[in-house]
Amino acid sequence: FGSVYRGHLKDLKLDVAIKRVSRESRQGRKEYVSEVKIISRLRHRNLVQLVGWCHDRGEFLLVYEFMPNGSLDSYLYSPAAGLGWPARHKIALGLASALLYLHEEWEQCVMHRDVKPSNIMLDSAFNAKLGDFGLARLVDHDRNLQTTDLAGTRVYIAPECFYTGKPSKESDVYSFGI
Repeated sequence: FGSVYRGHLKDLKLDVAIKRVSRESRQGRKEYVSEVKIISRLRHRNLVQLVGWCHDRGEFLLVYEFMPNGSLDSYLYSPAAGLGWPARHKIALGLASALLYLHEEWEQCVMHRDVKPSNIMLDSAFNAKLGDFGLARLVDHDRNLQTTDLAGTRVYIAPECFYTGKPSKESDVYSFGI
């Protein structure tokens, strides 16, 4: 996708993470458009907030609230940085709340299609916040996504998606469980 930088917005007194899309990445630009179209409209305590974006002179930037504890994968796969069971439980509840909001509570169903530990960010109190909506798709609540290119990280994709080519709310939940 590109590089990520840390910054500070003085007026808002807010630390931010700035994602810069690689100029050569056609996929990155598609994901940029998806993120701006979808996440800019979502508001939930367990979603990383998009603070702003910019596309000017060939530069594509996304500005998010900064997550001081990084991503969940750095705690799950590092022996030095373990998480106790109470923290894991809190993270699981937060992510479940985010998925419920995306799948049932927003005006349309948002299928994330890339739920994995590196896309689950942790704030200063270790609250889980789902991020990276570059592969997300919107669907009306009474419909299923008809067909799409298979997307996401292979080991987190529900097996039925390989056969049907159709992601679903259930496939997001499967990825959450892995």
